[in-house]
Amino acid sequence: MAQEHSVFTWDPVGARWIHERGPEMTTPPVPPDVHAIQTYFFDLDSKEWIATVLAPRGRELAAQWQGAYKVPDQVAPPSAGVKKSSPAPLFAIVLVLLIVGGGAAAVVAGTQSTPNASAAPTNAPGVTTDPSAPVAVSADPSATPADATPAPTQRPGGTPVPTPARTPVPTAPPPQGTSITFADGSVVSFSGPARVNIGSQFSVTFTVRNANNTPGTGTLLVSFGNASTGGSKTSSGTLNGNGQLSMNMAGYSIPGNYPFVVNYKGQQGQVAILRIG
Repeated sequence: MAQEHSVFTWDPVGARWIHERGPEMTTPPVPPDVHAIQTYFFDLDSKEWIATVLAPRGRELAAQWQGAYKVPDQVAPPSAGVKKSSPAPLFAIVLVLLIVGGGAAAVVAGTQSTPNASAAPTNAPGVTTDPSAPVAVSADPSATPADATPAPTQRPGGTPVPTPARTPVPTAPPPQGTSITFADGSVVSFSGPARVNIGSQFSVTFTVRNANNTPGTGTLLVSFGNASTGGSKTSSGTLNGNGQLSMNMAGYSIPGNYPFVVNYKGQQGQVAILRIG
């Protein structure tokens, strides 16, 4: 039976490697693009780390941080000590697509006559497919950057025709606030998903700090939803020694924006909004 590869995912927020699966071993070197979520596996034949599609933990980070996720600008080059093979006339590119729930995989292989063939990862934030085998991704340094401005063309007579600058793609708006400060200085913070599917269950955690930065105590009342979403569900619980309360929630069957409203020692306010759809 083939030995399972060691797989690690880079967490750009914590600036650390997360071990996904396979044998424990020394982590890969820090990736060239430390601001992107990315997954590497160790190839036993070439003895080098190779970029691949996001592993399960990587997809969880992509869903959690959303705006912080982006495709890496570049991937790590092969290790210096690895012996490069001589150029061959044919290179195979294999893409493995796993259909969720069906368990069927389609394998598409192609060949190219140039040695610079490369395969780009097809995963985007929120993709739930989990490939059973790593898919290698290589970078072609000769490729033209996506944001490069083409050289101006020439009119008859040698007069250059300037090319209009590309309009930058607008970024997504920042997420809604996930904390609230009450009049007495106490702060309630929300930790949980920003969006869930209709009817899906999910977990949330509320953390309470008093004005003197000590953990909150007593009971925290939590209301999920409001009149505009067809009503609300109210739950309560006792804060633990760290001032935290964790809850398992059941999503609504109607899409919309559902607010979380908390009540701490008689003080009430909205701490977060969850999108269902």
